[in-house]
Amino acid sequence: MEVTLHGVMGGPETGVRYLAAIVQCRSRLKAALAPLAVPGLATLDLSLWIGGSVTEHGANGFDAKGRYQAAREQLGLVIAVPRPEAEAVAEGAEPDTLLDWIGRGLAAPTLSAAARKLDLETVRGALGSRP
Repeated sequence: MEVTLHGVMGGPETGVRYLAAIVQCRSRLKAALAPLAVPGLATLDLSLWIGGSVTEHGANGFDAKGRYQAAREQLGLVIAVPRPEAEAVAEGAEPDTLLDWIGRGLAAPTLSAAARKLDLETVRGALGSRP
């Protein structure tokens, strides 16, 4: 499976804190998901929106929303993390926290009926996500 990961930072402080962790997680995700085969899912496009001082992503709490393109077998998943949750992460724990956020996003995203048929639990399992 192909996987992409990018981040949308809600402020300059968020970028300083999380950008290197996103780059680090990208290679970890690719290694974990490359050998994985999930019927109907060839590409997983992940976007982490992390709230900060300029823009409050996840203003209503942690949220994940997906858009599935069946013809391309592609799922785009936007995971919004509120600023207080991002600020509460212990220094140095950012890479593992990003993977936890991705696991949480895969666990209960808002999806179309077609996308709900995808086996996202297998993807979470490959990431070592906790229930």
